[in-house]
Amino acid sequence: MNKKTLKYTIIGIISFFLILFGFYYLIIRVGQGEFYKYENGVTIEIDNLSKQEITDLNFFFSFDPTYDVHQGLGSVNKLEPGETTRIYSRHINGAGSDRSLYLQYPINKIETHVETLAYLPSYRPSKVVVLLDVTGIDNKGKLLFRVRGFEDLFGQYEFDLTSN
Repeated sequence: MNKKTLKYTIIGIISFFLILFGFYYLIIRVGQGEFYKYENGVTIEIDNLSKQEITDLNFFFSFDPTYDVHQGLGSVNKLEPGETTRIYSRHINGAGSDRSLYLQYPINKIETHVETLAYLPSYRPSKVVVLLDVTGIDNKGKLLFRVRGFEDLFGQYEFDLTSN
């Protein structure tokens, strides 16, 4: 093999890997959409769009439908109308599938209610984003909200619990 052939072979191999990396980046970027800008780990953004103060929001991961806390993610003590806050945790502890991210909050200051915000079927999730828009509180004290999110196995998801 002469020098010219070796040179073109090396250029070809490098070009192949650069193009492959470009396609990989494009697929990741397109798949995550608006959630690409968020770092790996868990990001929860809570936006109080209601006209009421909301208090004592608790976020956690659990593998168990009895809501035993596997990893606490953080709490919001008080959120005024129009206020937005963010909770971020760099690490997602442990491994195992069928993990869910839950929101726990008080109803009428007597009992607590738990809602599922994300289901994570992957064994070792690396990125979870939840954008929670609280739109109000119903006559029973339950939060009315919309959720847009991303988890790294199935991608983007959205659901709406804004009506009774």
